[in-house]
Amino acid sequence: MYVRVELKICEGCGALWLRRGIQDGIWCVACARRLTGFPQPKGKHAGGRPRLARAQGCCSARRNRAAGGTA
Repeated sequence: MYVRVELKICEGCGALWLRRGIQDGIWCVACARRLTGFPQPKGKHAGGRPRLARAQGCCSARRNRAAGGTA
């Protein structure tokens, strides 16, 4: 009987460990235990500043020309 494992580097502390598959995660056992106290993320977000809404209509062409673009 064979057991398939992957040699991984923990993203928390940099330790080498063996992972049995993708179900074991990206952290070693010690870091996984440490991270259980943190709240789960609510969802993915891009981070940074939110994008400004694009102007529609006649003003958008003027804004492009002022920035050096072609209208």
